[in-house]
Amino acid sequence: MPRPNFFNDNLNRSYPFREGSVGVNTPETGIFAMPGLPDNVVVDCGFILGAESGFDASIDEVFLYRITRVNSFLFEFEFRCTASNLLHAPLIFTRAADADLFETEFVESITADQADISLSASEALEASASDSGYPEDCGEPLWSGFMVSGDMPLLANRIAAGNSVTRSDVYSGIVEPCLIQNLSDSQVVSLNIANSDRTRALRPENCPQNQWDFPVGQTYVYDVCLLGNVKFKAGFNISINQDVTASTLVFAPGVGTGDGQPCNEIAIFPGETPPIGSENELLAGDFYCNEVFRSVNGLQGPTLTFFGESGVSILTDIVNHKLIVDINLNDLSVCDFSFNSISL
Repeated sequence: MPRPNFFNDNLNRSYPFREGSVGVNTPETGIFAMPGLPDNVVVDCGFILGAESGFDASIDEVFLYRITRVNSFLFEFEFRCTASNLLHAPLIFTRAADADLFETEFVESITADQADISLSASEALEASASDSGYPEDCGEPLWSGFMVSGDMPLLANRIAAGNSVTRSDVYSGIVEPCLIQNLSDSQVVSLNIANSDRTRALRPENCPQNQWDFPVGQTYVYDVCLLGNVKFKAGFNISINQDVTASTLVFAPGVGTGDGQPCNEIAIFPGETPPIGSENELLAGDFYCNEVFRSVNGLQGPTLTFFGESGVSILTDIVNHKLIVDINLNDLSVCDFSFNSISL
């Protein structure tokens, strides 16, 4: 909390703006440029840069961009930030032209979804969520803040209705860095559940490829925007451990851990089906181990070439998908044997 007379003190100094960025060559009366913003207009402010703001404290700044006299009764104070994710998400405070001293207002910006910002960690998920009819807008505001105004009647005497004071340089109206709380990339905004596609079987080059009744090769969304008391349960072949010191959950895959190994294939989304025309009902469209050759005399596939030599013919049974090895002894040399015997 500010100490007594804190706001009164601020009526006569540049705070909450950086010294030298306001109050420079301020005219006694009439309209002014942003560097000449009178000290008694804004007496306090503060801002929270959200987890999706992309704010970098080493290079980014918050500044007062514009003061607009909307009409005879209303002012707007527009604050902006140099963070790339916030370029189209200003904070706008409103104040009556005859407002009392030290009136305070809290405002929030739009969310990342409303600003149409593509975030690398959730871009594919959000696209899938949109296609699935799930709500996209579950994030927190990109940033928020408060402003305490000073002597509004004096400001009303300087700016006529319909006029505004706009920042025209990069040095004026800069908010003190100590009034900015940066939460960028520091908290979870929403919890979403989705599965990446499984590895689906490919048929040989000259064979018709598998076809499914649904799009493949994408992310399948189960639910988005989970809030409140969320509980995690270990699934098949995975364990969950909590690291209290680091405030993290560790999901570790391991054969037989969690709920053990499943007896059947697990669908990655409700209603997943095998490929069209599948005979063994495998979701990936492949074969069981007893349905395929793993190797022949130690030679592995996927392509093996068989040649028939003298005495052996290789025949194909395309209908039954067979190779017939016919040992017919054709083309072999004929051996003549003598059946005469001599007694000695």
